Amino acid sequence: MRFVSVRLRTSIPYAWDPPRDTVPGLLLRMRSAGREFDVLARVGLTKPGIPGDADDPVASADEHVAVDAELCRQIPWSACADVLHDRHPRPFTDAARRLVDIRAAYPGCLLAAAPLTGGGWAVTEGTGRTVVSLARQVPPDQPLLASCLHAWLVAGHLLCEIEDIHVLYGR
Repeated sequence: MRFVSVRLRTSIPYAWDPPRDTVPGLLLRMRSAGREFDVLARVGLTKPGIPGDADDPVASADEHVAVDAELCRQIPWSACADVLHDRHPRPFTDAARRLVDIRAAYPGCLLAAAPLTGGGWAVTEGTGRTVVSLARQVPPDQPLLASCLHAWLVAGHLLCEIEDIHVLYGR
């Protein structure tokens, strides 16, 4: 179980500096409706002052609990997880079946994701049973992708609006 902080903003001409500490993090550039957005996810609480200022506006902030779906039975907080992610790549059909089962077992979870063999991630959200394939360029060792997608939903966007996702930085 980990507490994750995510910041989403419209992309601006200069890039965010990669964090210089050892905290796991992921910085993505997402394209939707012809616009680009930067999404930064970090494990842990966001420090005061991080959300940005007039020169670096943050459009949305999200903090939530993310849990490795394979460890759900071992972690009592799994029932409270906002995000569940799988760690082993599977074919899309198997991943979709697994995600539907995860969502049924943990109805409080807003988003569940699993890496796919051959690249990309299978993702399901809300109470729907629809599973979509996204993020072909995001490697399977980046479960913070699920947290970035959660922040996208919390900001009022839809998964089906995402045209492209690529990694700018990942640790």
